[in-house]
Amino acid sequence: MRTLLVSLSLSLGLMAAAHADGIYKWVDENGVVHFGSQPPQKGQVEVVKAPKSERFRQWQNEQQTLQANRQLATEAKPEETPATAPAQTAQADQEQQEQLDQAEMAARAQRCQSAQRRLQELEARSRVREVDASGNYRVLGEDERQQRIQQTREILLNNC
Repeated sequence: MRTLLVSLSLSLGLMAAAHADGIYKWVDENGVVHFGSQPPQKGQVEVVKAPKSERFRQWQNEQQTLQANRQLATEAKPEETPATAPAQTAQADQEQQEQLDQAEMAARAQRCQSAQRRLQELEARSRVREVDASGNYRVLGEDERQQRIQQTREILLNNC
């Protein structure tokens, strides 16, 4: 009987973990390893189990863009010789700035595309569900839906 209860509780625990949206792993400033269904706001995050949501894909694209920007910013500059130092430095700085601008434009285009999809979804459906911070679904009221539509239109107007 005990064996049955233990195996049943373990299987239920594993099923709940299998249905989780995503699992992230990170190390905090004290060196402690954490696992969770929500990634932290700052710091390096390893995705143990990737969720299948659009929000995760958007987050992943933003993280890749940020990492590319950091990598471009920290790239070592070429060794300078006195005769060619100003020209090489100016050219390298210009190329680096162009790459940063391209990465920022790509991230901005991704955010605009995401906002357009969000606006279409809000306008097309009278009943909109969202996932809160604890992972529970809730339905937006009509006033809140209209407010979100207005906010999304303003974002698109100001940024796209």
